[in-house]
Amino acid sequence: MSSNQQQNQNQKNQQNQNQNQNQQNQNQQNQNAAQQLGGAGSNQAAQNLGM
Repeated sequence: MSSNQQQNQNQKNQQNQNQNQNQQNQNQQNQNAAQQLGGAGSNQAAQNLGM
């Protein structure tokens, strides 16, 4: 493999890794938001029950 081909492959690999990391970060943020909403809902339910 030539130097240019290797460099291009390295760049593609880095881009893929960055995309994967971005997706994982987004998934984690979505999970965190869902947990916060779930927690808020639980608190509201407890208040409704007079707890």
